[in-house]
Amino acid sequence: MKKQIVIGNIITVFLFVLSFSQTLLANDEMINLSQWHLKWSDEFNYSNKQLDQNWISQNGPTENEWVLSSRWRDNAVVKDGVLHLMSKKENRGGQEWTTGNVWSKRAFHYGYFEARYKYAGAYGTNNSFWFWPKQGVPEGEIACEIDINEGHYPNVWNTNIHNWTNTYTLPNGRVSHADDHVRHTVFGQPDHTIALAKPIKTKKLRLLSKSPGSIHLSEFRVFAPSSNGYPEALDSNQMSELTNFSLAQDVTFTTSGALSRPFSKDARSISKDKFAIDGLSNTRWISEKGSHKFIELNWNKEKTIGAIQFINGLLHESGPSKGIYSNLITEYQIEYHDGEKWIEITNYDSVNVADFSEEYHTYGLSWDEDYFKFYFDDKLYRTVRNDGCFSETTVLFSLAILKAAIAGPVSDDIDGTSMAIDWVRYYTKKP
Repeated sequence: MKKQIVIGNIITVFLFVLSFSQTLLANDEMINLSQWHLKWSDEFNYSNKQLDQNWISQNGPTENEWVLSSRWRDNAVVKDGVLHLMSKKENRGGQEWTTGNVWSKRAFHYGYFEARYKYAGAYGTNNSFWFWPKQGVPEGEIACEIDINEGHYPNVWNTNIHNWTNTYTLPNGRVSHADDHVRHTVFGQPDHTIALAKPIKTKKLRLLSKSPGSIHLSEFRVFAPSSNGYPEALDSNQMSELTNFSLAQDVTFTTSGALSRPFSKDARSISKDKFAIDGLSNTRWISEKGSHKFIELNWNKEKTIGAIQFINGLLHESGPSKGIYSNLITEYQIEYHDGEKWIEITNYDSVNVADFSEEYHTYGLSWDEDYFKFYFDDKLYRTVRNDGCFSETTVLFSLAILKAAIAGPVSDDIDGTSMAIDWVRYYTKKP
């Protein structure tokens, strides 16, 4: 068995695939710009007042029920060759926050689009580079929202396709629409093993997380001490060699709640609390969204624990994406109860792995009548068949503050942060 690094004790989404079919890709294919002609760009190398030559800004409240911020031209500021979409904690337009957004005066059609930008450096922010037909669509065609990236701090990249024309009514009376969403966590890992320098004795153990989005937990293991180290989390063949207290007969398992609807058409998307500790890596507990997600194990008799291990995320098991994980957890704490209080064993924050508010990255989309191809730092990650988005559209950049912890908890940390856009470019395919 592989020995682990030892640390001290103090250490919707309902996926409707109605109008669109998708294939996820994560390979070595890169965008080859020599095959494209640069048709239009904005490098933001001008004064702030010149922004209005190419872009229009919202000035007023935001009608979207999930957005907490009104948006104003004052919050879109060009400085030193960068467009900053600012966030401010101020009551304006009937909302308690303000942010900025812009959309292009001209419309675009098929081609390759890319932008280089940083996220606002706080949970709760939605840093978007997207398409929406502000000019309207011809009669009989679909109004498509294409999100090249709805970025969530610290390093979550969301690609979405929404069909806002063909809506339908759910049994609860809510009007919904077809959408196709993938939450990419390019940096991070599915397996976490916390080997303790000194074993602990407890009757209670829990994992807490404010990670944006749902947690996908396929296995949570609590091992007795082992002098030979602990196995690879993803190697299920080694698990029988150790005592796993998650499978003990006297364990009681509770969570903050399982997702109340299937995550996708995949049978593995059915979520139940017990799936996190059933000894099977092909089942999953999927949490609801929200600020305070947790799992907790309680035992009737005290256990001596040497390591905690878990597998998280959504594993794609077929096609070109085989072996790739998405929806990885971005933040957590693990604690045990000493009989009087909860004590932290370890914590994890993926901002220490990759911080997109400190790092510029490029987000690209190739769009034609057949496919959408999504790129991250020029590398192809996702291909989706285009079954309905054929009309011209405008390009938008927007910073929003989202309710319901969709992008993580909203706090005063947001105040003064900004989405910083270095440039945006549009290419057409060479003959």
